[in-house]
Amino acid sequence: MAESFPFKVRIWENPGLALQSIFGRPEVDSPEARPEHLQGPHNPREFAQRLYSLEALQPAPVRQTKTDEPEPYSLQWFLDIENERHSKHGKWIPKLLEFAKHSGEKLLGVGHGLGTDWVQYAQNGAGVIVCTPVPAQLELVRRNFELRGLRGQFIQAEPTGLPLEAGSIDVVCISSLHHGIDHPEQVIEEVHRVLKPGGKVLAVTPAYYDVDYWVRTLFFWNRWVRPHRGKNPLRCKRRYSGVQLRQMFARFIDVRVRKRQLRRSEVPHVAKWIPVPILARLMGRVLVMKGFKPVKEG
Repeated sequence: MAESFPFKVRIWENPGLALQSIFGRPEVDSPEARPEHLQGPHNPREFAQRLYSLEALQPAPVRQTKTDEPEPYSLQWFLDIENERHSKHGKWIPKLLEFAKHSGEKLLGVGHGLGTDWVQYAQNGAGVIVCTPVPAQLELVRRNFELRGLRGQFIQAEPTGLPLEAGSIDVVCISSLHHGIDHPEQVIEEVHRVLKPGGKVLAVTPAYYDVDYWVRTLFFWNRWVRPHRGKNPLRCKRRYSGVQLRQMFARFIDVRVRKRQLRRSEVPHVAKWIPVPILARLMGRVLVMKGFKPVKEG
């Protein structure tokens, strides 16, 4: 069994707050109103399961425990997350986030999570810089890289004040623009500053018009008949539409927004006959934005 993660005591001192700091806050912020699965006390393995579920894009916050599960924070644990995140429901991720297209380029990863996507850029030859204000998250991302024998640069800093030179980055990948950021426009300005002219930005954020929105709108009577059915306690309060993303990234050119991420189990019964890839483009949970910094500002 692989060696346990050496920083686990620091991360697990307050599991609920640590979970929020690494993946951002859910809709319910106060400790009294926090969902049961975010309340302590938790044992270390339970907390690791919650991290696993969030990073692997699983709808349930807690995975079913298996007897042969790998040690949390071991290489196999990170690999299992990667396999679940990028297979079946997440097959769109490697293509839209362009894992294999940035070899030899300098890529900046900004946001929350365990670095599962940023690892892919490094494996494909990109020079990856990870920037986050959360020490616990930075330690986990660093471990994810080091267990695979990958090199990267890891910086603890707020995304609104990146300690990087202007025009020094080829690509920026923003993960979870909605998490813990009160003024996302300031983050976007910083991204614009550090990008080289002609540089690319990729942003991933929850979609406002997702499957939950359409179910609530089309089947409005469920809010009285089944008020708790289908509620996701980790569903983010701050979400964006495609129009809003284009407005936020107005300084960029050739901006394209795509909608993805939907599971068959989340589809309303009346739409079960429609292929999931088609429905995901209409009511998916995630928006992926791609744009470019103009070569010349005019």
